[in-house]
Amino acid sequence: MIKLKLFGTILFASVLLIGGCGNSNKKVVDGNKDEPLITSEPEDEGGSMETGDGYGFSEFDLEIDIDGADAIDLDYKVVKKVEAEYENKLQDYHLKDEPAMAKIHDLFMDIKITKDTPEDEVKQKILQFLHIDNYSKFDLEVVFDNGQLLEIIDGE
Repeated sequence: MIKLKLFGTILFASVLLIGGCGNSNKKVVDGNKDEPLITSEPEDEGGSMETGDGYGFSEFDLEIDIDGADAIDLDYKVVKKVEAEYENKLQDYHLKDEPAMAKIHDLFMDIKITKDTPEDEVKQKILQFLHIDNYSKFDLEVVFDNGQLLEIIDGE
């Protein structure tokens, strides 16, 4: 009985040893098999689209007036969830939440601003995206993920 238990234990250990050490005829490509497949890079302060922190800012508030009349109002805020509202009187729509976010996403992906983007460049990218040549008021406030504030007020 003891010999049978001993034989069973040795057989079981041998199977585990052979199974664990075998490589099933798979070839190791490019060096060490233990290297991780996923690598990460250090995140930039303030976040970005590349580092997985959304757009790099937690608030984006834009108001543009044309000939003294309200033309564009865009509000994007992340508190515990994304709150978005986009009103464009030039194209006659007022959107909230997911429909607004679809339009806002297109803008954010086109302008791709960071905390280091010069103010003039930010303003020009936004105006170009919205196809606005002349305005009477341009008011933008952006709070980046690191807390840095960008504020551009031009006009009225």
